[in-house]
Amino acid sequence: MIVNLLILGTAMATGIRFEELPCPHGEGTVRKFYKVSSNTLGGYDSDLAVYSTRGQFREHAISTCPSSYFSALGADLERPIPETQRSAVDAAIALSRSEWLDKTDPQVWERYDTAARIASALGRDPLEIAELYLNASWTARDAAVGIYVGGLEGPKAAHDILKIGEAELSKDLTSDARKVLQYNLARVAHRGGFTAQRDEHLAAYLRLTNLTGAERSAGQRFKQIAQHVEPRYQRAAIHALTAALSKKTTDIRMMQARYQQADLYRRLGDHSRAADGFRRTLKDPNTPPEIHAMAAFLLEEIGK
Repeated sequence: MIVNLLILGTAMATGIRFEELPCPHGEGTVRKFYKVSSNTLGGYDSDLAVYSTRGQFREHAISTCPSSYFSALGADLERPIPETQRSAVDAAIALSRSEWLDKTDPQVWERYDTAARIASALGRDPLEIAELYLNASWTARDAAVGIYVGGLEGPKAAHDILKIGEAELSKDLTSDARKVLQYNLARVAHRGGFTAQRDEHLAAYLRLTNLTGAERSAGQRFKQIAQHVEPRYQRAAIHALTAALSKKTTDIRMMQARYQQADLYRRLGDHSRAADGFRRTLKDPNTPPEIHAMAAFLLEEIGK
């Protein structure tokens, strides 16, 4: 396992193709992407973000019209937009664009944000909106930390790897090995949602004197995205999940939504609300076994 911690994982491009469709809002056409090859599962994070050992298709799943910046999941491009709501769509796009770093070249997570604002303006289901914000946060995470080549199957796996890696840090490592190990521990901690450990390892990495300019820039970008960009979309996802959970249902997606909401609170440092959500998840007899196990583990962790 320590060997994997000394390897920087690089995602390979996933096989995709696209077709041009008429833009549903604005002039010209928009690309709708499809996967043409299956991905190898690389693991999953505590908030149910699945990632592949190849490129993450969620980077391509969102389509954006070049003429209007209208954004939607490819699967939603042919959903009708009532003429009476087109001004609301324009307002949603403008509001999202006002917050983009580059007003003509949005990041993929900014395009998910646009899609979520449009979905909200159109009165779409809160779970749809939550999924868009979750994907915004996940694409930001992918950009910040990439993949862990050994695969992380949930928060307990991340926790166990952190313990092993931290024991290695006490050994007499070469400066290059220490550098790579410290950075990868920060990455694993972030995927597992252990933010205090992430910040500790990332700060230690950035204090190292043997970093190249590119390595320091990567660490600083990681810090910026993890501490400022991703949390913004996590908070928006919580808001949408709260609206979805106000409906009384035993649908399995709602069981997942309650757990995800709790884990997002944990990732954002609100352990009181996280614990309440995990307890509700554990009490619900409809909770899937895998989610039940993660909720039990995380409830114990935040109680320590």
